[in-house]
Amino acid sequence: MNLMKKVDKVLGIITMLLFSALLFIVIIQILSRYFPFDFIWTEELSRYLFVYSIVTAAPLALRKQEFIRVDLLIENLSPRVRKIYESVISVMIFLFSVVLFIYGIQLVSLGADFYAPTLGFPMSYTYAAVPLLAILLMVYSVVSIIDQFTGENEKREEEQI
Repeated sequence: MNLMKKVDKVLGIITMLLFSALLFIVIIQILSRYFPFDFIWTEELSRYLFVYSIVTAAPLALRKQEFIRVDLLIENLSPRVRKIYESVISVMIFLFSVVLFIYGIQLVSLGADFYAPTLGFPMSYTYAAVPLLAILLMVYSVVSIIDQFTGENEKREEEQI
């Protein structure tokens, strides 16, 4: 799983860069209200940066189990049943991601004929976030299942404490 640590690091860096760019664009948007010229493209670009920052951050949240969940039930399960429960959740995420990928590819092909109003690039670049998210979630859900049965989750939890 050394490869996944590198992938986690790369996704983390990409997420920070996208979010920093989002913050910078929003600051430009706010400051442009006080100047005679207006940057109309900032609103649209900030929306796309936000979407892609979520695409790169969601798999990391899945891997670190940082999604919001009610763990009252989970904490009272035996370790073996907890592993099975977490694996079932990961399988459901994988299946959802497969469906998301199929419909995401269709969405990307629809966006090839449309262009972003202020930025002018094909909307298929924006819609590509959907299948990209699906691929990342598929990979990370499989890794999550593997981690459940190899004990990697416990190691990560101990490292965080």
